[in-house]
Amino acid sequence: MMLDPGLAQLVGSWRLLSVEATFPDTGERVATFGPKPSGRVVVTQGARIMFMITKSNRHPAADDPAKAVLFNETIAYSGRLRLAGPGQFTTTVEMSLFPEEVGTEKLRHFKIEGDRLMITRPEQTSRVTKGRVAVSSLVWAREHPASNLA
Repeated sequence: MMLDPGLAQLVGSWRLLSVEATFPDTGERVATFGPKPSGRVVVTQGARIMFMITKSNRHPAADDPAKAVLFNETIAYSGRLRLAGPGQFTTTVEMSLFPEEVGTEKLRHFKIEGDRLMITRPEQTSRVTKGRVAVSSLVWAREHPASNLA
């Protein structure tokens, strides 16, 4: 499966700059992964996408409860990518840190301005927002264009 031409501009490696949730009920905006989250998204010519995001200031866990916190402060999944409409893509999840996500589809809106990629998750609840309805916005910086990926 080759990548749809409408998604070709996404191909490459992107470094996470920020993650912010906006709660429509209050207008509150929260940096859900802290002030300096870590993360990468990689999109291949073969129509695959891989995400990994972790919270700021992580430290090694001393016990199982602390390991559970680290686990729950991480997003990691990959799958097949397809164009869902102008400025929209859907990922069919093939692997995930959370097995219940395998086989689900994740719709995202995107916009690229220069070397910045903005991805927006439509209004929904999540474990990251502790079950509250939110719109999440992620900003990424291009690290490597497709021509530099092996």
